[in-house]
Amino acid sequence: MAFAMDNFDLARASFKRALDAEPENLEFLEGYGSFLAETGAQAEAATVLRRAVQLQPEEGFEKYMYLGQLVDDSAEAEQHVRKGIAILRSYMQQQAAEPQPAEGTDEAEEAADARDHLQATLCSCLVSLAEVLLTKGQHGAEGVAPVAAECEQLLGEARELSAASPEPLQALASLRQQQGKDEEALALLRQSLALWFKPSVDSDDEEAEEEEGEEGGKAAGKKPAAAAAAAAKAEGSGSEEEEEGEEEMELEDDSDVEELPSYEFRFETAKLLLELDESVDTASQVLEQLLEENDTDPNVWLLLALCCQGGGDLEGALECAEEGMKLCKLLQLPSDNEMVTGFESMQSELQAMMEGEKKAAKAAGKADGKKR
Repeated sequence: MAFAMDNFDLARASFKRALDAEPENLEFLEGYGSFLAETGAQAEAATVLRRAVQLQPEEGFEKYMYLGQLVDDSAEAEQHVRKGIAILRSYMQQQAAEPQPAEGTDEAEEAADARDHLQATLCSCLVSLAEVLLTKGQHGAEGVAPVAAECEQLLGEARELSAASPEPLQALASLRQQQGKDEEALALLRQSLALWFKPSVDSDDEEAEEEEGEEGGKAAGKKPAAAAAAAAKAEGSGSEEEEEGEEEMELEDDSDVEELPSYEFRFETAKLLLELDESVDTASQVLEQLLEENDTDPNVWLLLALCCQGGGDLEGALECAEEGMKLCKLLQLPSDNEMVTGFESMQSELQAMMEGEKKAAKAAGKADGKKR
């Protein structure tokens, strides 16, 4: 209950008390391991889940799937994911062999829902294995050649299991990218996006609104990504009435949020879009959506800064980079951290580019004056 309510400290304490009383209770071990994995304590999560594997190696596919994400060694990760898939397939076969309820009954509907859920779960697991195999291989067409055929087979089965899932298509896009087939990769990524992404107002409408001055002042002229940065800065400054209204809207929109892929999946979507798509519009919208859900991840600010820079919005890019640096300081990341150095170099580069633009504009102004 504490975990469900985001009271992580209380949840951790409750799990520890339970395991102190029953250190070999599999339900507690698997629950604590998944809790640790979800809250970022990866090393401890792997230790707990490995203990659960020792106690019950032939049941419970979830612990193997988590371990596949947690361990650093790609061969061990592959071993865990394959084991998890084998257990899940066995469970599905057992379910299929059981007597089925009569058609049209509530029991039949529940059985169908359970079957669909298991198929969607197996779909995700197969995608996870394909991703592990792609990570294990070398970059480039030659590097992925040894695993390409199996990845194709895994992702093909995943698509058959859950046609509504965007995961297999995005993983296939990653494979095509590594094979050097960027056009095909982008086409597949767009198919994946079509299953969940709803574009915001198109650029023509936004330009019309800006021309009408609906936003007023400088805010009207800001590009979407820069506006996202400004909105994040202003978060929490609204009135109590506004906050209550937002809470009501959140409750109404719960069903829509549940239909979205995971935060991590959408972050990877934005990364792929930046690498494959000449336009940064869709990537920017995906990242802005992520910031609306959680504006404390410097990785998202870094990608959004790159989007702004790619779209020619240097001011917006600098704002995003500055927000990212603030978060790095709040997280107390060391000065030699890759994220910190990345933001610092980006800020320097952007400031130099903006200064260059000012000088060029000034020189152009002088040239026009001389002509007159």
